[in-house]
Amino acid sequence: MKFKLFIIISCAFLFSCREAKEIKVKSVEGFYVNKLTTENIDAEIKVKIDNPNKMGFSIYPSEFDVIFSGIRLGKAKLSKRVHLNANSEKVYSFKLNSKLSELNPMDILRLLNLENLGKIEVNGDLKVGKFYFKKKYPVNYTDKVKIFN
Repeated sequence: MKFKLFIIISCAFLFSCREAKEIKVKSVEGFYVNKLTTENIDAEIKVKIDNPNKMGFSIYPSEFDVIFSGIRLGKAKLSKRVHLNANSEKVYSFKLNSKLSELNPMDILRLLNLENLGKIEVNGDLKVGKFYFKKKYPVNYTDKVKIFN
């Protein structure tokens, strides 16, 4: 019995030493302002994440700094842990809640631009893991997106 347990633990240890490929943010699929008041902004950012590994991971609650057209909007957060399947690309929603009292009134007007298009920057760390293996992957993504549906 002890020998079988030793073999199982040894195999698990040896197979867990595989090098994990980097998980990447492929694109920002959308940035939607759900509610904009004089006090705060409630928005949602949809991020496509690619897992090139042969095993799935969990994405742990992560935070990203979001900058839209040079205006720092605050932190977008993934509030609960989600599973990222092996060899897959999937879109995940991150919620953004920020107080507009920290913004300049001119920035608020720029946020409501008529073109409905702007440059979005997403910066932060994506926290992923499986069992005892946990790692942070840096995210630095910039793209042009529409702000309203």
